[in-house]
Amino acid sequence: MKNLNQIIESPTREALPLPLTALVLCGGKSRRMGRPKAFLPFEGTTMLGHVLGKVRDLFSEVFLVANEPDNYEDLGVDVVKDILPYRGPLGGILSGLLVAKHEYSFVIACDMPLVDKRLIREMTASRHGNDVVVLAHDLGVEPLLGVYSKNCIKPLEESLFAGNLSLQEFLSGLKAQTFSYDADYSNSEELPAFFNINTPQDYSKVIMGANAAVHPFPAKRHAI
Repeated sequence: MKNLNQIIESPTREALPLPLTALVLCGGKSRRMGRPKAFLPFEGTTMLGHVLGKVRDLFSEVFLVANEPDNYEDLGVDVVKDILPYRGPLGGILSGLLVAKHEYSFVIACDMPLVDKRLIREMTASRHGNDVVVLAHDLGVEPLLGVYSKNCIKPLEESLFAGNLSLQEFLSGLKAQTFSYDADYSNSEELPAFFNINTPQDYSKVIMGANAAVHPFPAKRHAI
């Protein structure tokens, strides 16, 4: 069986860095956590530093999208100010797409430290012919883990300025599909790769090593 590095560097895959922009979303007030999630300690760095370590090597352009850019100026990564602060993640996606030089952007929230490079590459490979590709699982979809094209800009603007923050409304009229993560994690101590940290309890689960083994994911694509 091939190991992860062999899978990532397979000659049948696109050469690195990938011709996409990575948008790492750092917005939100972290009310449930009680402190900024981006700077929580994680594996010798911070939550944000860990996520950046994964996407920096994969993509030819990387931006942080934040409500308060000054907090991130020392990280050596260009920071985009959210044009609609504290209006939700769709505003952050719009802000990033407006400055991205590539047609497609890979979007990931800074509180998803378990996402691995294999999953990222599988998702980005599904972008062709689609406007949006978002991760889906048994409990729903993860709009903050996906691939968005510049075709999303106008629908995002229309939804946001109309005060409609619904993902389904935004996706209507776009060619969108899900990338299915098939894993029965609901009765397991293992955490799925898309696990996001919202509360101190979530943070404890990750720090205590509940993510020691992440489920494999036979991928399936479905239209939304």
